[in-house]
Amino acid sequence: MNSNIKAVIEGLLFVYGDEGISLLELQNVLEDARPVTIQEAILDLEKKYSSDPECAFSIQKFSKNKYRLQTKLELHEYFAKLELEVNNSRLSNSSIEVLSIIVYKGPISKSEIEALRQAECSYQIYRLRQKKLIKAVGKTSTGANLYTITDNFFKLFNITGGMEALPQIDFASYKTDEEEKDFEEKVTEEIITEEDVFNEEETEGLF
Repeated sequence: MNSNIKAVIEGLLFVYGDEGISLLELQNVLEDARPVTIQEAILDLEKKYSSDPECAFSIQKFSKNKYRLQTKLELHEYFAKLELEVNNSRLSNSSIEVLSIIVYKGPISKSEIEALRQAECSYQIYRLRQKKLIKAVGKTSTGANLYTITDNFFKLFNITGGMEALPQIDFASYKTDEEEKDFEEKVTEEIITEEDVFNEEETEGLF
């Protein structure tokens, strides 16, 4: 194994940060290294991190073949304090429902999501974009945004294997929580519309 391949990989993981880097991208940089050699180097780095109690890092594999540096799970309680200060709210049930639809049906428009849920979902889409779990990837023939999940979805839920690793959902039996739906529709009507939140030029860099 090339003597500095692990240093190069470690540096690339650091540079690419939370976005992560794919095996293919690593191959493009390390032109002379075979994929199996790169994977062995990543495994060696992970063993080095896990065996050093003074090291805060580990390597997470997510999506299919993407990797990123992350903090060790046993240290999460310390970093979670800062996370709670930055974002002190969890996803509501209705936001999780909208996320599930986008995961399995995306790219999908807001109106198509609402047809499935039988409920307005501007607020839920706003929250999911705020948390960088979904993104707009194009538009319908009528100019509406089409939404799909981001790599952050796989990182947040620690899912390896990509879409193939997800369980199947029966949308034919799909139902919503009426009480929460009514409340969030009222919030949406009072404080938010899709036009003033999801203008792509105005919101660039916010989500």
